[in-house]
This record gives sequence, structure tokens and C-alpha cells, in this order.
Amino acid sequence: MDESVEVALQLNLDPRKPGQALRGSFSLPHGNGKKFGVAVFTDNMELAKEALANGAVVAGGASLIEDIKNGNVSLTSFQRTLASPEMMPQLSAIARLLGPRGLMPNPKLNTIQPQDQLLETLEQQQSGISNYRTDKEGIVRIGIGRGSFGVDKLMDNMRELMNEIQSIKPESFGKGKKGKGGSAKGTKYYLKAHLSTTQSKGSVLVDLRTIDPTSSFFMTDPL
Repeated sequence: MDESVEVALQLNLDPRKPGQALRGSFSLPHGNGKKFGVAVFTDNMELAKEALANGAVVAGGASLIEDIKNGNVSLTSFQRTLASPEMMPQLSAIARLLGPRGLMPNPKLNTIQPQDQLLETLEQQQSGISNYRTDKEGIVRIGIGRGSFGVDKLMDNMRELMNEIQSIKPESFGKGKKGKGGSAKGTKYYLKAHLSTTQSKGSVLVDLRTIDPTSSFFMTDPL
């Protein structure tokens, strides 16, 4: 079995506070080894046909929304969604179905796109563009590839992930007292990190010095 490799990154964040609930998407240099079924919402029927021809599981406008609402299209048939901006008011009718499953199109995930960019974004979403978000404990869980990738490709993907997380570091974070204009001096952004695979019984604790982009040991062996 070609096992998935996942990182669980504990950040010093309180998602209940403004600016500390991180969410976004980015591309790993070697992909994440996954393929996703995508639903495309557009009222342009020609574009919907093209989306289907390019691999979308379902595509359409008001009729697709109605089919999802009535249960004629299963929510388990797709793992991601795309929509053109003009579809968002109509999608409110099924927001209570899509939202809890993380399927509501969102600008932070680049899943709301102009019609002329939908097909390109569809290809990216199908090929495994990585979405991330902090859970209520401030943990980001994300796959960085498969065992078959080998060490070098997994390291490249890990480097890209950590640079992404570092680039969106909030000015103010953590639960301690804040210094002037941000967090108190010396407040840690990274608390813990674990690596695991699909079939592993546990996880491996990662030396934070090796994955912190601000460390001189970043992506090296400190020993």
C-alpha cells in the first residue's frame, strides 16, 4: 500500500481570536498524491459542459443546486467545489449542507473564480492542490505526499508547507500577554509537530528546529 504521509502541526494560536484562524490553499511542488472529485457551480451551460469534459464530477447552475438540495446528487460524490462569483447568492440555499463538510466555495481557498479561470482552477483542484485550516486547538493537519515519493520529494513538500505557514504568521498570536504591536517577545509560534502515515500505529515527534523556516537548522539534521 502506498501510504499517505501527514503532518500535524501544533501552532500557538487561539482560533477564537481575530486573525488567528488560519485558512488557505497552496500547491506542493510534487503534489500531495491525491485526486479529488470536484463539483463546479456555474450558470454558463457551455462552461458546465466543458467542466464535465475536463473531469468535473458534476457541473451546472440552479438545477444542480436543486438536485443537491433534494438528494438526487450525493454530497459524497465530490470532495471539493468551485463556483463563479454570480453563483454564490444561489448557493446559500444549500450552504447548510455544504458548510459542515467544508464544501462551501471560499475565496481564501481560491475556489471562487471568474468564469474564464474556472477550468484552470478545476485542473488544479483535481490534481491535489492542498487546502489547510487550523482546528479549534490551533492544529493544522495536512498531507505532504505518499511513501512512494521518496525522501527528497517529501522534504521539498515539507519545505513548501512550512514556508507557507510561516508566511501567514499572524502579527499577534498565542494566549499570553501581547507586546506592543504584537505578541510578547519570545512567544513561540510553533509548539509541536508530528509525522504519521496511513497505517502507522502512532506518530513521530519532529524536532521543531528542522522545520522552522527561521531556524539555522531548517530542513537539515541538527545532529
